[in-house]
Amino acid sequence: MLRETFSIIGRNWSMYVVVVIGTMALSIFDELSGKTTSSGATSFMWSYVAMCVQGAVIYSAPFAEVGKRAGFGRMFPYFLKTVALLIGALVISLPIFMFLPSELGVSVSVLLFAFALFVAYALVLSLLGTWPTSSITGHGTTLVDALRRGTARFFPTSGRLVAGMILPAVLSILLVVVASQFGTSPLLLVDGKPNVVMLAISAAAAFLQALGVSYAAVVVARVYLSGEQGSAEFGTAAA
Repeated sequence: MLRETFSIIGRNWSMYVVVVIGTMALSIFDELSGKTTSSGATSFMWSYVAMCVQGAVIYSAPFAEVGKRAGFGRMFPYFLKTVALLIGALVISLPIFMFLPSELGVSVSVLLFAFALFVAYALVLSLLGTWPTSSITGHGTTLVDALRRGTARFFPTSGRLVAGMILPAVLSILLVVVASQFGTSPLLLVDGKPNVVMLAISAAAAFLQALGVSYAAVVVARVYLSGEQGSAEFGTAAA
């Protein structure tokens, strides 16, 4: 599945360039404004990337063709379902944050909570991740359908998703840690000038995140296909 992920990225490289640049632009905007108002736009962007990747797997087509087939009518419910699953993972992982010892400090507590959230989200996706995917074809769109597909391949799916979602995040953190050893400012702009080192790290981190999102999308799309292929309704929907 990793090979398929890189194949999709290679065939749609221009889209990923736009995503990386867009992610960096949003980070610069947040830095200049002193706020994190772009989080919603970033979430929508990653959701759109995931939908395009899954459409590419289902239809064996480039992103441009997937966009024509899906359209806004299917993109909006896809995004809402993805948000619902993320909220579910947040609710599951929140008690962990609440019971962390205060002696750990804010940074460590946030890091542990983020790790717990990643794991919880991976497990939720393993069970119900094909729920948003079903919006692409319009077949098998209920939570019961998603649960049926998820339980059949839960263990291999959860292992792949945990690794695929956590490893890129860990590598991104390591890049920042390495950069900090050279006394580099963590800001993307220093005195109004580009911080080349941090911009490069930001671009690498954005690509790693895109890789993680794409890999997870491929894994979930394959689960969806294995659960629905063979049915006449799916064949008609995917045609």
